[in-house]
Amino acid sequence: MSRLQIVVQSEIDKIKNQLPDRAIRVSNVLRDSVFHVMAGGGVSAPYEPPGVRTGYYRNSFVPSAESSGNNHISRVSSDCFYGDYLEGGTSKMEPRPHCERIAEDALLQAISIYSEPYI
Repeated sequence: MSRLQIVVQSEIDKIKNQLPDRAIRVSNVLRDSVFHVMAGGGVSAPYEPPGVRTGYYRNSFVPSAESSGNNHISRVSSDCFYGDYLEGGTSKMEPRPHCERIAEDALLQAISIYSEPYI
């Protein structure tokens, strides 16, 4: 192995070692976006993010990050049973979509985190 290959591999390893921590940071950004997107109080209009009445649903979102090989996944998820009803609506209620808005709200910060210099 040449000196150049060793140096390049060393730099690649440094980057790979920093990715799991950045994935955790992005999952926390997603969690912050949940609070930003679902900031309205009371009843929400159809096709708007759900309003906050008790805060139970909004507080049920938990950030997580998973790293496997070269894949790093940041997510926020909720086990609240009525989240799917809010997102997609029901036969008696129009949807209150919010998942895509949460991702959109976090996107620029996520790009910024992964664009930081790797030291």
